[in-house]
Amino acid sequence: MERKILQLTKELQQSTGGHIFYYFNDLDRYIENTVSYIRSGIDQKDRVIVIENERVYSLIYKKLVLHLTEDELTKVHYVNNFDFYCLNGDFHASTILSYFSLILEPYIIEITPIRTWAHVEWGNVAEITEVIGEFEKQANRAVSSMGLISVCAYNADRVPASLKASLKRSHGFLMTDDDIIPLLNEQE
Repeated sequence: MERKILQLTKELQQSTGGHIFYYFNDLDRYIENTVSYIRSGIDQKDRVIVIENERVYSLIYKKLVLHLTEDELTKVHYVNNFDFYCLNGDFHASTILSYFSLILEPYIIEITPIRTWAHVEWGNVAEITEVIGEFEKQANRAVSSMGLISVCAYNADRVPASLKASLKRSHGFLMTDDDIIPLLNEQE
C-alpha cells in the first residue's frame, strides 16, 4: 500500500499537482502515509511543508530521521497546525489562505517545487463545519492555480457526514489509510 501511495503522489507531482482529502482512521497508518508522502516529495526534489500538531509531528519526525539524510531533512518544513489554523483565535479562511501564501512565497520565488501536508483540526464541530467547507473550496482554487500537490488530512472520528460530503466535492482525490482514488464529481 505504501508503494501505491508513493507512486500516485509521484505521478500527481509530475503532472499538474492535486488536492487530496485524506480521511484517516488509524494514527499509525496516518504516520506511515505521511512519511511516505514526504519521502516521495524529497525524491522529487520538492520542499515539503508539513502542517501538523506537535505530538504527531514528533512521531513522524522519529520515522523521517530513519529514512532521510540530514540534508534531506532540511527540505521538510514544519508548521504547527494550531498556529496555522487559529492565527486570529479561530478558523478564518481568508487569514489561513493569506498565511499559506506567505509560507509558500519564498519557494515560489525560487521556483522550487512544493508539496504540502496539512492535518486540519478544530474545536467545536458544529460551529466549524460550514467554515471548513468554504475554506476547502478556496484552498482547492489556490492549490490548482499553483499546481501544488496538497494533502488535507482529517480524522474520520471528527468529521460528520455533511462535512465529509463537502470535502469530497472540494478535492480531486480521496485518500484513506489504505487507498487513494480520484473523485469523479464536479468540484465546487
